[in-house]
Amino acid sequence: MLEVQDTRPNPEALHLAEIDRQLLQNAIQELPEEFREAILLRELEGLSYKEIGAITGAPIGTVMSRLARARHRLEKALAGRISRGGVA
Repeated sequence: MLEVQDTRPNPEALHLAEIDRQLLQNAIQELPEEFREAILLRELEGLSYKEIGAITGAPIGTVMSRLARARHRLEKALAGRISRGGVA
């Protein structure tokens, strides 16, 4: 007889994922507005640097700088708090 494995996330995994989402959302909200805008347009909306520049009125170099700084701040804010696959 073929045994079917349950691949649904367990309640603990779902809870840990929700905690991770909250930590990330809070860290994004703490970014300066120009960094937050750039990171959301790039990572959530999938816009190109050129498109972000057109929306924000910033040169592409500035967009790139804002994204790099936003990513660095997020990495620093979340270091040790979120791990791949769950909470550290």
